[in-house]
Amino acid sequence: MHPLIRALLSPWEWRPDVLIILTALALLYAVGWLRLRRQSVHRKLATRGRLIAYMSGLGILALSLMSPIDRLGSQLFFMHMIQHMLMIQLAAPLLLLGNPFPFMMWALPQGPRLATTRLFTDDSAVRRLLTTATRPGIAWLLFLTVYLGWHDVAAYNAALTYKWVHNLQHITFFVASLLYWWPIVGNAPHFHRRLPNWAKLPYLLGVIPPNMLVGVSIAFAPEVMYTYYLSVPRIWGFTALQDQQLAGAIMWIQGSEMYIWVALFILYRMFRKKSPAQRVAAAGATKPS
Repeated sequence: MHPLIRALLSPWEWRPDVLIILTALALLYAVGWLRLRRQSVHRKLATRGRLIAYMSGLGILALSLMSPIDRLGSQLFFMHMIQHMLMIQLAAPLLLLGNPFPFMMWALPQGPRLATTRLFTDDSAVRRLLTTATRPGIAWLLFLTVYLGWHDVAAYNAALTYKWVHNLQHITFFVASLLYWWPIVGNAPHFHRRLPNWAKLPYLLGVIPPNMLVGVSIAFAPEVMYTYYLSVPRIWGFTALQDQQLAGAIMWIQGSEMYIWVALFILYRMFRKKSPAQRVAAAGATKPS
């Protein structure tokens, strides 16, 4: 068996900090979901699809942060890139598709629920901050700044060298990706009008050119950019340059595909919706003569 496959099948590192946070988030959501599910008026909100999406998002976060992928990311650049793709392109949108805010609120006792509600009143600093951060243009720019900014050579090497910088990188990646996907998913709490489907297309596709530019520059760099990987043992059958080329290709190709697939899904939903005239015609065609 290839040593990389053996390493990927090795035991997980059950980090208490990550495990406690993910377990608490799962329990809060599950309690709120069950409470709303029992009420017929809220049954359409508490769907099984939302529950599956949210728990899948937490599962992917666990995979990216506690599985051998996290450990291998300090030795292989392309594994580190896969870890970031899991967090940014899968975990964040799946969590938002679960629409966690109302379920979390219903899970809280009355006192904490009222205190949390006050944080989102019209004049609160929290609401003002989130209203600004979730504006589509600002969320888009913040995401690109954080996502591409961390690929600066000095910043990336620092993240690999210092644990606290690495943690900061992951936190900012994840928060920025949540803000980015927020206008696309349109989950609660709602601070703005829903972004029209036609506007979601340039929002999504606009990320691709800068993402591809950075990915291509990494993949075709003539020498190793992230010198940290020159200092680790090369025991996996890849040179540091080959490892970097593979990481750049993942960012360039797979990192761009996600936005294309979501855009195609939105296009499909746009064309699937019938106009009022089409609905009337279809209804008339089904009436008995």
